[in-house]
Order: sequence, then C-alpha cells, then structure tokens
Amino acid sequence: MTLILKQSTSIDIRIGPFMDATDAVTPETGITLGGADQAEVLKADGAATVAMTGAFVAVTDADGWYDYTVATGDVDVVGEVVFVVQDTSVCLPVFVRGYVVEEAVYVAMYAAAATGPQVLATDAVSAAALATDAVNEIARAIGIQKNTAKNDIEILMIDSTDDISGKTGLTPVMTVSIDGGTFVAKNGSTTITEVAFGIYQIDAAAADLNGDIITWRFTETGANDTFLTFATVA
Repeated sequence: MTLILKQSTSIDIRIGPFMDATDAVTPETGITLGGADQAEVLKADGAATVAMTGAFVAVTDADGWYDYTVATGDVDVVGEVVFVVQDTSVCLPVFVRGYVVEEAVYVAMYAAAATGPQVLATDAVSAAALATDAVNEIARAIGIQKNTAKNDIEILMIDSTDDISGKTGLTPVMTVSIDGGTFVAKNGSTTITEVAFGIYQIDAAAADLNGDIITWRFTETGANDTFLTFATVA
C-alpha cells in the first residue's frame, strides 16, 4: 500500500513489522533510529537522501511496530518517497512507500470537507446522448460531411471488354443523385483526375455532397458504369 502524504506537512505513519535478523520470526521491540545501520528517507526525482529525524515510538501491544513522526523536510519533494530502516545485525529491513502530493491537491481529496474530483450531476448527460455524440465524432473523422467539399475520393473504372481490368485513359462523366433525386450533371467545381490502373480521384464540391444519401454515377465509352453510394454526416 502506498501512503498519500501532504507536501511539507508532518504526520505520524506506522512502520513495521520489525523481525529478528536471525530467525525472521521474533518481533524486535528495541529498535531506535539512532542505533540502526540506516534510517533514511529516499525522495523522488533523485533528490538528496536525508536521515529520518522525527520521533520513533514503539506501538503499545503491537510488538515490532513503530510510529514515526514524519518531519516536514522528509516530504518536501512531490513524488514517491520511501522510508527505510535496516540493521543487519538486529532486524530485517523494513520500508514504507508514500507519495507526496501538493498541499492543494491533498486538501481537495482528503480534507474533512473535501469535494474530491468534480463529477457531472446524475443524468446530466444521458447514455443515448453520449452514444450519438460518439458516433457523430467518429463519422466526422472517417466519413464525408454533408455540404462540405471533400477531396481524394477514389473510384475504379472497369474495362467493359473483360469486366475485370481497370480501364485507363478515360474522362469519366459524373452525374449525381441526392436523396433519391434525379441524376444531374456534377457541379462545375468537382474535378476528376486519373491516378493509375483504372483508379480515378474525385475532388468533390460541397454541392455534390449536399444531402443525406448521395449516389454518384460515372460513365465513359469502353468502361462499365460505376456507382458510388454513401451516407454523409452532419
């Protein structure tokens, strides 16, 4: 378990159990910080290690456990902190991990009147609204927006002789049906450019996308008609 500690603030923490170095079973009740080989505070981000200088008192009726009064200088650096007490001839090493947070963060989370993280009121946003918004955002990211120019849409024109090969060297004629309407000539700003292998690139004007369901038809001598139908997003 990692303790959450308030920056530069003294507090009592419990350290233990201290067990005999020989049998690792018998509780050690006479541990002192001064007598230990090491009693150190390891601070975050490579900050200098300091000696544990706060009060160190055995817990009544809990052999091998001690209360340590953390000094303000022990917890002046935000981040992980480790309190280590070890004495190879007396006890096994014991350590306690903590995490130092800034004063304002600690108060917001743990003070008596702490509000904790701010959350939305119950039903402030419905599941349906979240789902709809998520769908719309994804569709906008990967789809075609209504009445908004869109470049780099590609189609494949198939050779009408073998019905397999891509047909190159064409100047496809494009007509447009919007929301089930009659096919009409494409907008003058929409351009069609050959790419390769029978693939043609469409840079579509907004007018050719101004509907919910769009169908484009491409015709040219020597090629099968190609149709592209898709739904736009708002």
